[in-house]
Amino acid sequence: MMARWIRLGSPGPAEFEAACARLAGAQPERAAPIFVWSQGEDCHRFALIAPLKHAPGRRWRWFAWGAVAAAATCRQFGLPAYIEGEALWLHGRKIADGSAAAVGECALISCGFPAQALAVPARELEEALRLRLEAQHGWQFDTSWPTESETLHYALA
Repeated sequence: MMARWIRLGSPGPAEFEAACARLAGAQPERAAPIFVWSQGEDCHRFALIAPLKHAPGRRWRWFAWGAVAAAATCRQFGLPAYIEGEALWLHGRKIADGSAAAVGECALISCGFPAQALAVPARELEEALRLRLEAQHGWQFDTSWPTESETLHYALA
């Protein structure tokens, strides 16, 4: 299955969450899954936007389903990361809070990687995460930009 990979630049946390919520709200029921990546100096943020038919049946499982590739990516770099609740943990310490919610016809799962906790170049982290997501979900990513209708939805929101 094809999925979309969208880079958002370096918005702040609130702007990133708002942009992802607007993007999720613009998706129809049959949309391709979207992974949104934001590379920042202090934190690299990500969000998985997937039609509800792809998400686990129980909402409390969504965060783990959407963020397990992030924990696996950390482990690939020798960092013992794991998921507990709606957070990413490393060495028994919470390194990032996350969230999982239904927005329109989609599940929206978001979290981040604190740059200092990982000490991995952002480009390497992004590539490893992309490969983990492809392996986990069986998706093939196409790098894309928001479509014209998604951009119009942004303007109306």
